Amino acid sequence: MQIRRLRAPSACLRVGRRVLALLFVIGAPLGPAWAADSFVPDGIDITGGYGDNVAIYGAGVHWDSLCTCATLKSAGFDVRLLAQLAYWRGHEHPAVNRTIWDGSLTPMVRWSGMDMGLARLFIEAGLGAHLLSQTRINTERVFSTAFQFGEIGVVGIGFGDRHRYEIGALVQHVSNGGIKEPNNGLTYFGAVFRAPLP
Repeated sequence: MQIRRLRAPSACLRVGRRVLALLFVIGAPLGPAWAADSFVPDGIDITGGYGDNVAIYGAGVHWDSLCTCATLKSAGFDVRLLAQLAYWRGHEHPAVNRTIWDGSLTPMVRWSGMDMGLARLFIEAGLGAHLLSQTRINTERVFSTAFQFGEIGVVGIGFGDRHRYEIGALVQHVSNGGIKEPNNGLTYFGAVFRAPLP
């Protein structure tokens, strides 16, 4: 028990370093215009969800309008980048391992509907990279690899000043895409709240 406690902080540090490295790799090809402001996020994200006997609590940041294509923007489409650190808590008793830290980076394609005055509908879908602090949670859910893929879909509304506050319902699936077996994966449903940074 003491060994596990000693290893947890170093595992979290490894996950954090890998997420920052991924952010640098993804941000570099977007060019100098984006790179100048790349480390200043546009908003914060709070996420909660539940699936496969695991509760997920996440906090992150997002960067808006990474796409400069006028044709896509005129049709209501845009690209957003999400970075998140999530805490997974297993709810099986007894369990081999009950907690996991998950660092992720996810580009999202986003469609916004017409301005309806008080609110605006949006739909998002993304495919990102996840790094887990452990490769097992609960008793039998095994991921085999620390590196995972994450597919996410969100439906929600923007509200408030220029619709900069958002609330949405989400579904996310995390698995290693068959890199190594067993590959149980995890699917959960949840909600997200976003607010702009000043």
